[in-house]
Parts: sequence; C-alpha cells; structure tokens
Amino acid sequence: MLSDSVRPRHDTHGAARAARVGRDASSASNARASLGTAAKFQATSNHAGFKPGVVSTIDPETGEISTVGPSGLSIRDAAECRLERFALQSVVRDLLPNSRTAKCLRWRQKDKTVQVWKSNQYQRAHYKGLQTCASVWCCPVCAAKISERRRAELEALISAHQATGGVVLLVTRTFPHQRADILADLLDQLAKADASYKAHRDYKTLAKSFGLVGSVRAVEVTYGANGWHPHVHELLFLSVPVVLDDLEEDLFRIWQAAAVRAGFPSPSRAHGLQLQDGSKAAKYASKWGLESELTQWHRKRGKVDSQTPFDLLRQVFDTQDKQAAALFREYAESFHGRHQLQFSRGLKKLYAIAEVSDDELANRQDDDAVLLGSFTPDQWRLVCQTGQRGSLLEVASSSGWDAVVSLLESLARSSERAAQPDGPPL
Repeated sequence: MLSDSVRPRHDTHGAARAARVGRDASSASNARASLGTAAKFQATSNHAGFKPGVVSTIDPETGEISTVGPSGLSIRDAAECRLERFALQSVVRDLLPNSRTAKCLRWRQKDKTVQVWKSNQYQRAHYKGLQTCASVWCCPVCAAKISERRRAELEALISAHQATGGVVLLVTRTFPHQRADILADLLDQLAKADASYKAHRDYKTLAKSFGLVGSVRAVEVTYGANGWHPHVHELLFLSVPVVLDDLEEDLFRIWQAAAVRAGFPSPSRAHGLQLQDGSKAAKYASKWGLESELTQWHRKRGKVDSQTPFDLLRQVFDTQDKQAAALFREYAESFHGRHQLQFSRGLKKLYAIAEVSDDELANRQDDDAVLLGSFTPDQWRLVCQTGQRGSLLEVASSSGWDAVVSLLESLARSSERAAQPDGPPL
C-alpha cells in the first residue's frame, strides 16, 4: 500500500497539463512553422534502440546523444532527444511541484541574466544564468549531463587500473521481492545487507587475497509484476587475476547470508549474485547510465513486465496514468539524497581523478562557447509559459540568434491575441 504522500493527487487541471506537456513535446515543429526556417531536426515518436552499423556520439557538455549511420546521416537527431527531456522535465514539475527539479532551467539564478551560448565544437546551444537541480534520479535534463561525465570517470578508472596490470570485475547482487514491498524499506534493507556483506570476515579475507584496490557501486531499480526490484552493480578493482566460478561461489555464499540477516528471503543461486569478467565490466562502464534510465532513458524501454522509473514518467506523459504518477513519486522520495555512484575511499585519488560533485557537473559549461544573446525577464517568462525552452535551443543551434528573436516576436503576438476578447456576441 502506498503512503498518502505518494498517492495520485486529484487533478482538476488535467486538460491544461496535457496541453502544456504537448507544447513542450511538439515545440520543434511549432518553432519551425512560426519562423519559416528550415530547422535541421525532425521530431518523431520512434524510440528504437541502436541498429547495426550505427554509431552513437555524445556531447559531454550537454549529454546530447546522436546516432549516425554509415552514410553519416542522422538516424535520431540530438534535437529530438533534448526536446523529449524538456517535455518530461515539465511532467516532473507537475508531479513534484516543491522539488528543485520544478525550478530547474526555469528559475533565474540570483542577479543573473538568462543567456544562450553555443559550443563551437559541438554546435549546440545551452543556457546560462538558470538554476539547475543536479538530480540524477528525477531530472531528465540534468541526468543526461551528469551521467555522461560519471561514465567518463568510470572509463578513465578502468583504463588506468588495467594499465597497471590490474583486473576489473562486475558483480550484480539482488534478492527476492514482492509486489507489496515498499521501495524505501527495500533500499534500507539493501543498505543493511550490503554493510553486512562487506563486513563479513570471509569477504575481507577474499578481498585481501585478490588484492582489492577499490570498488564503485551503483543501485538501479525497475518496477514489474513483483513490484519494485532494486539491484546493485559493483565494479571490483583487483590487483591479481581470479578464477571467476570459484570467486562467484564464495561471494554468493557471503551475500546470501547477509541478505537473510537483513530480513530478505534467501536469494537463489541462479539470480542472487553474478560475477562477470573484465570485458563485461568495461561494457557496463561504457554504457552505464546509457542502458539504464540515467542518460539514455529516452532510448531505454523496459521489458513488458519491467519498467524503469523513466518508463513510468513517460507513461504519465503519454496517458496521464495516475498509478504511474504515484509510483514515480514514491521512487523520487525513496532515492532523494542518494548518490548515483559510490566510489570507495581513495580510489579516485589513486588514479588522479578529481572529486567533482553532481552540482558542479550539472553547472559545468563548455569553455569553447560563444554568447548568442540574452533575455529580458519578461521574454524568459514568455518562453517558459509557452513551453518553448527546448525548441528555443534548437532554433538557436540551427539558425542563430536572429531566428530566436523572430520566435520571441511570434510568441509575443500569439500571447497578445490569446489575451484579447473574441469580440461582441452576435
């Protein structure tokens, strides 16, 4: 049973909400019609995954993802990805009106002017002077940027460790769960089980035997027929090679006992713990945050019986589903304040990787960028009210500041017409 704090709210403004979300989702085509420009992007509803022979490129400044085929033609334009993120961010604003995400890239920073800058290297426009929430869990826009940079950290760590002759393994740990389980309770139990697992003397003996240098831990969650399903992925940085089957058997025995002590049903041997080799670890690191909901959530579709949190958010966007809304609120509340990745103490320092907070990553700007223009407070208010934050950046990227000015003038005229009375009754 969900608590009152995560129950669906009675929505007396459903039509207005749907209209606002729809404006965000279709803003690219609206902007093109208003400006009469040939903006070089095309919004579609295709969420297909990568196709054979295509290459995914990521702009580390914005987290934008483009898929390019052998001919060099864009299969899924980065513009569509960003428009989707802004559209779903507006859904989060409705679901979590008191959160930082509700203000993200809408509210101005104190005494700052809202500006649009464009990267010379990536030819993508972005905002400056706005508040950001740095929520990897709830904000589609911030999650893209932060997760891409955390992924780069993981890849750098793996490369540096392997260069010393070290070994990197991927461990996945899970436990039985039921539909009636509350996510916050599961996460608390999981934390207890993990602490017990790491504190076990057999685990410490194994860690010493194989020269455990450090680890990186991530918790992910899906929702399916059996309710919430949290699970742990952990990269182990070892100094000597291991026999995978033997080590997996030992680690499972330790994990099984720890899970039971934490109050979980006994994990099965088939699913409770899996240990995979360095190639799997490197693949996970290179796609981490991409295969899950954190960076490439717009591509990720849960299985028929398993949904990621951003699948739930998309469901609210598509159908105003109240159960999905309640589940997303429960997820947001349960993960609030938690770190996306947990690096063991000293691991980054060992390989000279700087400690950078999520807030710093979310606010980091491209040094190789030029100022295109800025907004008055009234202009920015109009952009937000009309749901044009995403399309404005696409117009700026493809057509420059003059096109942005034309868009603003068009929005102002439309707003004035909407405010005028229809005329005397017949």
